[in-house]
Amino acid sequence: ILSRRFFQVKFKLTLAKQIIRSKKCFSVFQVTEMVKLISFEDTRLELAKFAYDFTTDRENYYKVADAFSFSRTKEELMKFLESNR
Repeated sequence: ILSRRFFQVKFKLTLAKQIIRSKKCFSVFQVTEMVKLISFEDTRLELAKFAYDFTTDRENYYKVADAFSFSRTKEELMKFLESNR
C-alpha cells in the first residue's frame, strides 16, 4: 500500500510540474494551494522549490511555508529562498 501511495504522490508531483512549466505564471497563493495537495512533506518541498521560478510575486514566497507541517521543512524553504535572491 505504501508503494501505491508513493506512486500516487509522485504522479501528482509530475503532473503539477508539467502544469507549472506550461503556464509559467502562478501566484504564491496558487503555489501554496498546489503544495497542500501533496501528502509527503519532502515532495511538497520539491514542488515548492520547483515552482519558485514560475511565480509572479516572489517577494511573498515566504508565505508558501504555511503549507508545511514541520519546522525543518519551513526552514529548508527559507534557506532556499535566501540562496535564490
